[in-house]
Amino acid sequence: MPGYQVFLSRQAEKFIQNLDKKQAKRIFQEIRDLQNHPFYTRRHDIARLQGRKNYFRIRIGNLRIVYKIFEKEKEIYVEKINRRGKIYK
Repeated sequence: MPGYQVFLSRQAEKFIQNLDKKQAKRIFQEIRDLQNHPFYTRRHDIARLQGRKNYFRIRIGNLRIVYKIFEKEKEIYVEKINRRGKIYK
């Protein structure tokens, strides 16, 4: 049973829909792994975002997933998924 519940923003859902099947599958795999290990950085390239409390990012090639963790509620909200040059704007 997953430890955290994951929610996707509308923007994240749309971005995934526009990807090819291979990239979409990779993103869904990373998101599924977040349910059990939202802070586990060894296997995944996860980093805390500076200046934003409880925000993290996952790097998958030139794609980034930005998410926020609500520890008390055991929830993860995937806010944005985009390419490296556009995600932080």
